Amino acid sequence: MSSSISPFYRPGVFPALSNRLLSSASQTLRLAINQQIYIKTVYSNPLRVTGLPLTTTKGFTYLIAASWHPKRKRQTVNSISGGGHPWWKERMRAGKVDAGEDAFFYVGTNNGVALGVADGVGGWSQMGVDPANFSWALMDNAASVAKDNAPDLSPFIAPSGYDDILDAKQILSGAFENLIKSGKVKAGSSTACILSLSKSSGILNAATLGDSAYILIRNGALLYESPSQQHFFNCPFQLTIVPESYPNQKLYFKDKPSDAQQTSHQLQDGDVILLATDGFFDNVFADEAVEIVNRELHDVMGHDGMVREKDLENLRTHVRRLSRRLTDTARRFSLDPRRISPFSQSAKQNGEIRIGG
Repeated sequence: MSSSISPFYRPGVFPALSNRLLSSASQTLRLAINQQIYIKTVYSNPLRVTGLPLTTTKGFTYLIAASWHPKRKRQTVNSISGGGHPWWKERMRAGKVDAGEDAFFYVGTNNGVALGVADGVGGWSQMGVDPANFSWALMDNAASVAKDNAPDLSPFIAPSGYDDILDAKQILSGAFENLIKSGKVKAGSSTACILSLSKSSGILNAATLGDSAYILIRNGALLYESPSQQHFFNCPFQLTIVPESYPNQKLYFKDKPSDAQQTSHQLQDGDVILLATDGFFDNVFADEAVEIVNRELHDVMGHDGMVREKDLENLRTHVRRLSRRLTDTARRFSLDPRRISPFSQSAKQNGEIRIGG
């Protein structure tokens, strides 16, 4: 890629290899829980898997796990300040973990759970900018908004009338507004997907911008797949900060949080939510993901889709294993040069020939 190409454009010849996956299974809580579930982390280089805290109330329990494969590190040829430098050195300080150009967050709130993923636009690396700085700042801000500033947010009112849940689009808007005000990130872009879940009513509210997305699986079948927002092929909607002194301002897409698509669902016992960036969805078809989910959760789910396993620690083990399997599968598919992937199919529909993950 030459430096004249705008950073919002991610050339299809270099599809994302890093995947963050948040795998969330919900079940109605029928038994009182008297023990504290602590964070557990499993390392298996280069895969990273994190078992996140159990969230519970008298309504719904959410079991959440995260896993990711970082991209290969690259060096830049230019920088905004002039003179090239290896931006991957800065990446070491970008976020809590090395998830490539991507980031994620999870936080428990008074009334529910908020979680999300963001994909830093890789084209900025050609300008000497670490894409992970933007995505991690956005997700850290989202966690802060959801947890600390919740009283200042208007609740999302579901069609059923429930108003006990944070508005996912307001979380995204607050996160981006704080990112701009802080001035800590001078340049960058990112897609994002944020989910807000109620622990009492089981309502899920989502805000998706670009090609970070989620799917909802119920009774072993795909119930919903959030659509991708694209300006054109391989150029998703994205939140952007461009230095005022930077030339060619009109070349950058500067989408707003208000452009995010907002949806809501009434969750049921045994629902499974897969939340990921395009590193996953560019390589794994939704029906393939559903097949993996069904296979991995076969031992704990009944034929009616209800959770039959009552041992929460065993359920957590299955959710972590599911997260690992999905992320491993995405990475394996991404390295297959002959695979007809979702990315290559999309390229063909747009008049381009791209084979492989």
